[in-house]
Amino acid sequence: MIMLSSVLGGMAVGGMERVVQSMGFWILGMWGLISAIYLGGNIILREIKEKTIYLILSRPISRTSFLLGKYLGILMVMATSYATLSGFLLFVMFGCGVSINSAHIWALMFIFGEWLLLAAITICLACFTTPLLHAFMMTGFYFIGHLSNILRIYSANSDELWMTIALKCLYIVIPNLEALNFRSEAIYNEFVPFSLLIEGAGVLGLWIVLFLVAAVTIFNERRIP
Repeated sequence: MIMLSSVLGGMAVGGMERVVQSMGFWILGMWGLISAIYLGGNIILREIKEKTIYLILSRPISRTSFLLGKYLGILMVMATSYATLSGFLLFVMFGCGVSINSAHIWALMFIFGEWLLLAAITICLACFTTPLLHAFMMTGFYFIGHLSNILRIYSANSDELWMTIALKCLYIVIPNLEALNFRSEAIYNEFVPFSLLIEGAGVLGLWIVLFLVAAVTIFNERRIP
C-alpha cells in the first residue's frame, strides 16, 4: 500500500509529494488500529479458555504484573512493526523527492504515540468484552477520537439540549486523537509550536495511564471461572 501511494501520486498532477505523504500517514494510523484489534482482542479470553492463566497466577505473579506484561508484549510487537513501516515510508518519501523535515519526525513520533494509546485501550477492553464487541469499540474509539474537534463544534452549535449533552459527553470520555495529529504540518511544511507538542504529549500520557489503571482495576475485580 505504501508503494501504491507513489503510483497514485504519479497520477496526480503536481501532487505526488502530497499524495505519498497523506496516504503513508493514513496507512500508519490504520495499521495501528488493525494491530491493536488483532493483538488485543482475544489476549485475555484465550488465556482463560486454554486455562494457562491458572498456571501463571498460581505463581508469585500478581494480576497487575500479568496485565502489564501483556501490554508490554503488545508494545514490543507493535514497535517492531512500526519501525519497519515508518522506515520504509521514509525511504519511499525520500525516493519521491519529499524533503524530510522536523515536522515529519514529530508526526511519526506522535503516530507511534497513538499506537501506544490504542494498545492501552485494547488491553482495557479485553478485560471485559468479547472479541467482536472489542473490535467494534476499538473502531469507534479510533474514528470518534479523530472527530473530537467536530463533536465539540457541533455540541456548541446544537439547538437541542440532549444533543449538546450527548456530544459533550462523547468529547470528554473518548481520547482526542487529533491532539496527536501533526500530519498536515508535515505535509505542508509548517512549523509545529512547542506548546502543541507539550499538549499532545500530556494528553497521550494521561489517557494511557487512565486506561491502564482502568484495565488493572477491572481485571483485579474480575472473577475468573
